[in-house]
Amino acid sequence: MTSVSVLTPAGRGAVATVRVTGDVCLIDGPPPLFRAANRHPIAELPIGRVTFGEWGDVPAEEVATPWEEVVVCRTEDDVLEIHCHGGKAAAVRIVSDLESRGCRVSSSSAISQTAASEAAASDTGESLVDRECVAVLSRATTLRTADVLLQQQSGLLRERFEQLRHLSSDDAKRQADALLAWAAFGVHLTEPWRVVLCGPPNVGKSSLINALVGFSRSIVFDQPGTTRDVVTAETAFEGWPVLLSDTAGLREEADELEAEGIERARQQIVNADLRVVLVDVSMPLRDDDRHLVGAWPHAIVVAHKSDLPAVWGDEILPGALHVSSLTGEGVTPLAEEIIRRLVPVVPAPMTPVPVTPRQVRLLREIRQLMDAESPEEEIQRWVAALCFG
Repeated sequence: MTSVSVLTPAGRGAVATVRVTGDVCLIDGPPPLFRAANRHPIAELPIGRVTFGEWGDVPAEEVATPWEEVVVCRTEDDVLEIHCHGGKAAAVRIVSDLESRGCRVSSSSAISQTAASEAAASDTGESLVDRECVAVLSRATTLRTADVLLQQQSGLLRERFEQLRHLSSDDAKRQADALLAWAAFGVHLTEPWRVVLCGPPNVGKSSLINALVGFSRSIVFDQPGTTRDVVTAETAFEGWPVLLSDTAGLREEADELEAEGIERARQQIVNADLRVVLVDVSMPLRDDDRHLVGAWPHAIVVAHKSDLPAVWGDEILPGALHVSSLTGEGVTPLAEEIIRRLVPVVPAPMTPVPVTPRQVRLLREIRQLMDAESPEEEIQRWVAALCFG
């Protein structure tokens, strides 16, 4: 029996991989499902040869749906891998075509697993929380965040939500508070923490963001006003996702175009989870520097360009981190301090953590209803909405 399975998991991705095991030459037809650019059928493909072509069982001019462009590789005599577009539609089409040729869909296939879970959800009322956990797990960008999300997907989070229906009033309040304590952390597992670098023009924000992410994402030029829009770069520090924003230099005198960039920078600063204020140690401290540091007393202050002779001393800005984007001095301590501020505490293993804005919003509604001593029936309806939608 020839079988087909989808090796890549459900979720976003650039490429999906379908594997055929058994009589792979059935793809040759008639009519052929795969048409190689070199015109060779599957039966003639050498082991290990990567071949580009198109997938479709009828001539292109006779079908409304375009052919899929795919890459195939015969890894063994009886094993063929088909690499197609990462969207679900392409893999489903290929599997369906192979089923029509008598292939059996393997129970380990991602498509069959997804179909089974969707059917189970409709038949048995599967928790919406479980489905949300699967969805956010597919969007995890680091192993560390995936580990936390996988714990929630195991049933841990659903069970803790459902317990709210059976606890006494005081215990339910304590449990809701414990869940909400991790609300911001949980949402940031798939939505990176926003960190904004701010300071006057030519203080080196672009150079520093390049040093932090390890490649040239921002334009670096010795001219005030070079960065006139908000430039972002997503990275991870210690396994936690961070979105760094390189903003326009803040100064009072600016042309109309630069002023628009400055206004966008100010909006980013207000909405950030953390601010990094840069001050140039090689220049005299200016009123704009003092104002920015005073406006954001909880920001990380960076004494930048520490490779140059310092004009002002530590007594002016105590606690500032000395950093040089040119030599790399202080870049690692700065990254460590960013994470220490953003993630001061990491939940212990198997700690329930809400992971979507919907979960957080409904938990807060439930908690407010508890404080207002609302009827038990109303609270139960909100908990049911939290668990099942």
